[in-house]
Amino acid sequence: MIAYARAQVARIAEAGMAEDLGDGHGAGRAKTRLLGFQSRDFAARDPFSQGASDARRGPMFPIGWVVVTAGPGRGASYALTAGVATLGRGDDQTVCLDFGDTAISRQAHASIAYDPETNCVYLGAGAKSNLVRLNDRPVLATEQLEDGDTIRIGETTLRFAALCGPDFAWTGAGGSGGGRDAAGEG
Repeated sequence: MIAYARAQVARIAEAGMAEDLGDGHGAGRAKTRLLGFQSRDFAARDPFSQGASDARRGPMFPIGWVVVTAGPGRGASYALTAGVATLGRGDDQTVCLDFGDTAISRQAHASIAYDPETNCVYLGAGAKSNLVRLNDRPVLATEQLEDGDTIRIGETTLRFAALCGPDFAWTGAGGSGGGRDAAGEG
């Protein structure tokens, strides 16, 4: 039994996996636990496969970005695409701001929408108790976002960096027109 346990410990140590070992009799003695940082399928996974699957998804056609410039999460950035992006602490939000700022609601505290027909970006506040501020003013109705604008929710400040605007727009359905500017030049 001891030889079997030693062989099992050696095998687990070589694989770099964690497993709880006992003597098999439920005795009240201390059990050995080997701590590893890899999951059981670590050796079978290709570390480059995530990047390959991202490349196969195709281009994102970003319309701009929001970057956390102050508060919890400082330095985090998020690409925005056509349509509506929701901002909140929930994992299901387009811009997940779950950095410990509890003044941000989990679901749709704010929304950023890009309208490809007008080539404009808009900021809207959800019906939440904490205000959303655009350039230090409360957002009480939908407001147009401009390059360099700041958005503040709770202790978190974001800066909007526009790609699409008066000088550039993705053309074609769904942004798949090859990235020409508004004048049709590539």
